Amino acid sequence: MRYLCILLLLMVSGCKESSLDLDIPYAGDKLVLWGKLKAGAPIRIQVTRTFTPVGYIPEDVTVSDAKVKIIRDGKESIELTPHASERGVYVSDRQIQTGATYIVIASAPMLPTAESEPVLVPLELPDVTVERDRNVPGEINHQTPQDLVSLNFPEKLSEVEKYYTLTFLSYYKKDTVSSAPYGATDNIPAQEEDCHTWAKEKIGTYFSETAGITYDRLVTVFLMKSKCLPDTRDPIKFYIIAGNDRESAYKVMLRIGSVTKEAFEYAKIEYDQPEGADLLVLPPQRALTNIKNGYGLIFASNEKTIEIP
Repeated sequence: MRYLCILLLLMVSGCKESSLDLDIPYAGDKLVLWGKLKAGAPIRIQVTRTFTPVGYIPEDVTVSDAKVKIIRDGKESIELTPHASERGVYVSDRQIQTGATYIVIASAPMLPTAESEPVLVPLELPDVTVERDRNVPGEINHQTPQDLVSLNFPEKLSEVEKYYTLTFLSYYKKDTVSSAPYGATDNIPAQEEDCHTWAKEKIGTYFSETAGITYDRLVTVFLMKSKCLPDTRDPIKFYIIAGNDRESAYKVMLRIGSVTKEAFEYAKIEYDQPEGADLLVLPPQRALTNIKNGYGLIFASNEKTIEIP
């Protein structure tokens, strides 16, 4: 014990603070554009800016004096206006059209003009049939009541690679929440490394009276490649939570969509990004951007919502 104390004292006395000078390359201040062009929804683009990675970290990086426009199909120019209550957000009441191609262009004083690559809004949505088995033994967390949802894609899929999203939503008296889905062991896309990924998406906010803070309400999204779907006779299966010991959801919905390749690749990078203790041993994933002379991501989606009986 005495030897251990001496050893600890030597270790503490040998430790001292030291500064580490980092030479991190920086390309200069640029605009960062972020936007989901959802078919049938109004246009909404978020604009922020970069800052040097060494030294002072600004509290607010939103850009409220930008000029933002969208070019549709290489012809029509749509001017966006600043949102009334959200800094750095630019909107238009013009709705996104399926099958149209959009380019986002943004400029601001003392910053180079940023321009997105052309983004094509998906035109077609996959057909799907849904079956639901209630109160089945789940493969995870057996104490929680779960339902098994089986999805069949009856039509033969195109040879062109497409990317789909599946979002399960449970509706309760006061809340709309994610159904906490997970793929069954015989769910082929969910078991293949390069066939799928998971993401989180904001669908609203809620205020916690206990903490006195407003939180984002997030749902879980499953993304998959169309070529990874099994034979049309074989369903892909998910376990979902549609209730607890206090209340059952009065309605469960499936939101299914087609998204551009950028959305899938971005979600996969974010899902594989090291966190926690992994930061010490795993290299960070490279960021994805489709913005010229700037950073960020503009992608598109086409979605429909169906009720799961």
